[in-house]
Amino acid sequence: MHSRSLVQDLVQDIRVSVRTLSRAPLLTTTIIATVGLGIGATTVIFAAIDAALLRPLPYVDPGRIVRIYTDSPPNKFHFSVADYQALQAQQTHFEQIAGYTTREMTFSDGSVAERLRGRVVTWTYFSLLGIRPALGSGFAESDGRPGSPPAVMVSHRFWQERLGGRPDAIGKPVRLDGVDHRLAGVLPPIVGPLEQRPHFFVAAQWDTPRRKGPFFITALGRLRSESERSLASDELHEINRRLFPIWRASYQDERATWSMMDLKVYVVGDVRTIAGLALAAVGLVWLISCANASNLLVARVTSRRRELAVRVALGASRLRVVRYLLSESAVLACAAAVVGIVLARVGVGLLRDFGADYFPRTAEIGLSGSVRWVLLALTAASVALFGLIPAMHGTGGALDDSLRSAGRSSTGNVAVRRLRRVLVASQFAIATPLLIVAGLLAASLHQLARVDLGFDTENVLTGSILLPDAQYEEPGRVAAFWNELQNRVEALPGVTAVAFSDGRPPNDVGNFNNFDLEEYPTRPGQSQPVTPWVAVTPEYFKLLGLTLVEGRLFDDRDGRGANVESVIVDRAWAKRFFPNRSALGKRFREGGCTTCPWTTVVGVVSDVKYAGLDKPDDGSVYWPMAGRGNVVPIEAATTRFRYLIVRTDRDAMAVLPSVRRIVRDLDPSIPLSSVALIDDLVATSLQSQRSLSMLIAALAIVALVLSTVGIYGVMAYYVQQHAKDISIRLALGGGPADVLHLVVGQGMKVVAAGVALGLLAAVSLTRLMASLLFGVSRTDAFTLTCVCALLLLTGLLACYLPARRAIGLEPAAVLRQE
Repeated sequence: MHSRSLVQDLVQDIRVSVRTLSRAPLLTTTIIATVGLGIGATTVIFAAIDAALLRPLPYVDPGRIVRIYTDSPPNKFHFSVADYQALQAQQTHFEQIAGYTTREMTFSDGSVAERLRGRVVTWTYFSLLGIRPALGSGFAESDGRPGSPPAVMVSHRFWQERLGGRPDAIGKPVRLDGVDHRLAGVLPPIVGPLEQRPHFFVAAQWDTPRRKGPFFITALGRLRSESERSLASDELHEINRRLFPIWRASYQDERATWSMMDLKVYVVGDVRTIAGLALAAVGLVWLISCANASNLLVARVTSRRRELAVRVALGASRLRVVRYLLSESAVLACAAAVVGIVLARVGVGLLRDFGADYFPRTAEIGLSGSVRWVLLALTAASVALFGLIPAMHGTGGALDDSLRSAGRSSTGNVAVRRLRRVLVASQFAIATPLLIVAGLLAASLHQLARVDLGFDTENVLTGSILLPDAQYEEPGRVAAFWNELQNRVEALPGVTAVAFSDGRPPNDVGNFNNFDLEEYPTRPGQSQPVTPWVAVTPEYFKLLGLTLVEGRLFDDRDGRGANVESVIVDRAWAKRFFPNRSALGKRFREGGCTTCPWTTVVGVVSDVKYAGLDKPDDGSVYWPMAGRGNVVPIEAATTRFRYLIVRTDRDAMAVLPSVRRIVRDLDPSIPLSSVALIDDLVATSLQSQRSLSMLIAALAIVALVLSTVGIYGVMAYYVQQHAKDISIRLALGGGPADVLHLVVGQGMKVVAAGVALGLLAAVSLTRLMASLLFGVSRTDAFTLTCVCALLLLTGLLACYLPARRAIGLEPAAVLRQE
């Protein structure tokens, strides 16, 4: 019976609360919108963190899957074919070993040719991860033997969009890079994070290598059991020790060993700082919105003290009144949760669509069970944060005092004013570090955008071309294609220069090579230096406008033989290795090879960014790519893949249709891919930092607005409650300046206290984001000063408006009303 009465009371309280709140639409809408924004944003960020960091990978028994790598601190290198084959043959503590490498290939159906991202994987790859094909039988061991007919598995999307979703496609040929691959299977629609972006997976057929490198294989292993983890680690070290003497002629890093990490750690990467920063930011906005709601409700409850006192006088217990007030807060919080759910769904969709390039596992983000629990917890916490304080305040104090108080004429309770000021100060204290973080990220982004690439980026168009091995086996045909392409593109109106390379700034360089200087050989057990290596045709330097510092540029003497013996380095490379001497004529051996011919530096040019805008200038090496008229390629891979680089004297995108038409006329089966202006590549390289900065800045603006509204509300209420006192002061001869000083001074004390506390908190908290900053200190004085000035100015404006209202009071009219 008692529980039934409680339910009835609760239902009645909710009805009354809804009716009462509907009479205050501005307050109700403000609280629901601001708290809903805080709940929704926090839910979205937690959903991303849950998908990336908290949930296990969607593979069979993922805790036993590890990535195996070459550990040469501070670097973690991929495996070579020699490494992988030795590991596969000698290991005993892994249930299975697999490897993969990313590769783009040209798919052609006879009418359309397009360059798509794919993977070359060992035949054990899918069985190691526990992925069963939706169609077909998958790879067999025979598919991985060199010389076997090539086989491929495709994604479910590829099968539907390019193969028509036909079940009879299994076993039929799929043409990749001009070669027919037998379709062995189709993946299921829902796959793990490693398989979400590639369109196809070609069965690897790796021959026995002649040297240790190159290093391009991501090696995976499934442990037989968790208990064998330490034994497997010891075995990896032992296999590496046995392997080192065999390949010493091509690899001298005796200090390097083999190690392993959980696959989840590798997939997720270093996003904990970004994720933590984003979660802290949205959490702070939620706290500010709750503090603002509490502030508004305290003012509302204060104006209703007589009503509440009457309820008590008529027999309602204090607990009953508290329950009634909490029901109002619960109604507001539930409505805010509805708004939060809508915002969360929209935010999750945006993260899935646009977040994949800078946050892992975005395809798995959703409002899962744990996310829904967090949403529920946020709603309950919101009730507590902005409901308990007004409820306890509204039922406190003596009954007679409340009954005698006249809501409009009362000068207000000192405790109430103190409470509201504390709430507003806490809003500014929370908003301050959020604004400082946003300011530091914006300053860092500004510094990155100002980084000099080393050349004029205007009107430079780039695109990649890969010539299929099957169709371009003859070196003469390869050279003829590049020569004809260059001649035709150069003849286009508006084109001023054409060149080729195998990399492009600011961070599209796949070749980072190690080398050993003749004069300063690497000490035994130490790692050789590594820098970007870019193969270029002789026209490249003039096209980009690089300055020749000393020596010469490439000419027809370079790039003709089987071995590359001449290179050009940039100024940063020369300063790094020969700081007080000329680098001309210096020699080194590249790739860890001890028997290769010496490579000689023939020129030094100005610097260009290849490893990323935020990376230090450690130097770059240019090696010659066979240019026009050179019919003998350096290497097949280098020759068949090139970036076409075109400079124009007008809008570069205007010549793109003509360039595409030339490529299509030369060979309809070859697409021009990865087309972009250099300016666009720079903008893309900043996208991750820009997105994070925009997110934090948007939240900081919300925090600033809420804090400003909070101090405005407090001071407006102060003027309202002290209208009689202010009128008496004005009637007795007080000037407007005195009233202005009184009101503004009261408000600015609150603002200054909150900003000071927030500044102290920010100095400590920004230590956690030091790794995200570039060219700016976490205690950057300019940023801290600007943020504090902004907060103080907005606070001053919010206080000034009510003060202007106080100055405009008519003492006689106010005193007559009293």
